[in-house]
Amino acid sequence: MRVLLIHNFYQQAGGEDTVFYQETNLLRENGVEVETLTFTNETFEGSLLNKLGSVTRSLYNTKSAARTEAVIDWFKPDVVHIHNLFYTATAAVIRVAKVRGVPVVMTVHNYRLLCLNGLLMREGKVPCETCLTQMVPLAGIRHGCFRDSHLQSAQLSLITTLHKLTGIWRSVDRFVVLTEFVRQKILASSLNLSTAQVVVKPNFVSDSGEADATGRQDFFLYVGRLSGEKGIDVLLNAVRKSPFPLKIIGSGPLENKVLQTAAAQSGIDYAGWQDRSAVTLAMKTCRALIVPSLCYEAALPLVVLEAFATGTPVICSDQGNLREVGEAPAAGHLFAPGNSDDLSRIIDQINRQPELRERYAMASRQRYEPYSKEASHQATLNLYETLIKGKKISNQAELS
Repeated sequence: MRVLLIHNFYQQAGGEDTVFYQETNLLRENGVEVETLTFTNETFEGSLLNKLGSVTRSLYNTKSAARTEAVIDWFKPDVVHIHNLFYTATAAVIRVAKVRGVPVVMTVHNYRLLCLNGLLMREGKVPCETCLTQMVPLAGIRHGCFRDSHLQSAQLSLITTLHKLTGIWRSVDRFVVLTEFVRQKILASSLNLSTAQVVVKPNFVSDSGEADATGRQDFFLYVGRLSGEKGIDVLLNAVRKSPFPLKIIGSGPLENKVLQTAAAQSGIDYAGWQDRSAVTLAMKTCRALIVPSLCYEAALPLVVLEAFATGTPVICSDQGNLREVGEAPAAGHLFAPGNSDDLSRIIDQINRQPELRERYAMASRQRYEPYSKEASHQATLNLYETLIKGKKISNQAELS
């Protein structure tokens, strides 16, 4: 089997890049012949859509099309799998693959096809589904949801709307979403996709081993981007109101606010960005992981999957995909989104009830299997083989 993986890197590294590398390596480890084709947004010079030329290239980049044609012609893939095509790759990579008769898979890592900021969220209205069913996301333009710019929001809206109208998204053989929650949002959207087009295949993390309960220490853990949609303000408000030992790992635009709070609260240990080994160690020794996201996560975050792998209890906001953590048997506790008082209450409860922590830890480890490397690889192969078989049947029908 030959698989061409296509990915467009944003100017700031993110979780999508991690998943792209992980899936590339996993396929190769299991004997699949893989070629990668990658793009960057460096040519947009930080402004991305501020010039007419940039808008035109973001609609259909002829250079990206030419690169894709060349790779498909010499590699002759059985499947093309796209992880991201914004903004340099463009939908040109889909059209080239379809013209050459290659089945196309596209993973949905965020809500960019439906929401200008990719989060289904805007300040003061969290979450926000206003644009979900609109062919033209007028509310996103009105509120400047892309980079706080009405102009750039209008330009990006032009791109996504034209692709809907031309049917390029409907030409994708399978959209891979990471949870059933996202699948339902996509199917209810203005993309007008068939139910068969959208399939669920979760991300995965390597098995880092279940933590020894005796090694747990008296602190809670946050790992991730330090930004508003991730609920950092909620977390900091909770620790200010009812102090508790907290370790924070990550970086982002609210780093200064984290530093200021850490300086005023002796119980906060801000570690900045850390590599995976340091994150795993912190996960195995913390009392519980806190995930206070305000936005609809497009997946169960990788840190939640890492918590499952290590048997770590999870405290998270009660919405979207995160709600799965609280489903029986519960791997942790849910709190009202954006409510720091409710978060403080849950933390106090877990601190006072060691038997509750033990029950959550056991359930957390039980949740890991669907997110293992083995389960993910098998699901990916099944998907690819289904499309390859369907193509062969279609080709035979045309010849008969």
